[in-house]
Amino acid sequence: MGRKGRDPEELRQKIIDVAQNIIATEGLRKCTVRAITKKAGCALGALGYLFTGLDDVVLAVNTRTLREMGEYMFEQAQAEQREEVVDRLTALAVAYLTYAREYFNQWEALFAFRFSQGDLPTEYLEVRGNLLLKITTLFSKDMQDKEKNIMLARTMYEAVHGIVVLGLDSRLGGTNQDVENRIRLLVLTMMK
Repeated sequence: MGRKGRDPEELRQKIIDVAQNIIATEGLRKCTVRAITKKAGCALGALGYLFTGLDDVVLAVNTRTLREMGEYMFEQAQAEQREEVVDRLTALAVAYLTYAREYFNQWEALFAFRFSQGDLPTEYLEVRGNLLLKITTLFSKDMQDKEKNIMLARTMYEAVHGIVVLGLDSRLGGTNQDVENRIRLLVLTMMK
């Protein structure tokens, strides 16, 4: 037990939950150590004791977000009833766009946050790597070259991400349907 009878693991999870809520409702810029500890009902020192700093907290939130985003995307892809690879990959890519729209602050925090403590933690790298590997499972069975599949998955993810980033920036014009159509065209073209 920690000071005042609080279980350190429970407090750690509470801090992550509070930080995730702040990011979701107010954005990454509002996610400060003071805001987190005030809403979590703990001292500044408690956060410093349980985490190496704010970067560590945000990375824990981003790891959770990455996992949730992957689950969301694959639920959509698996709901696609058609057997064609291009249909499942399109559903996955459109689900990425939908996730970015519906959970914009969390999605944006994945890419706006710059980790300043050296290498990314193993858990984050594993979640990210597993997401890319899972994308490769949607490719056709006759594509046996694992390295090529991973490169194709990464390239497709990066290309879709670029369309989403530019599409969500309303200054560039175009409707939500235009963005979705560009994603569909990209996937279709890449899978030819």
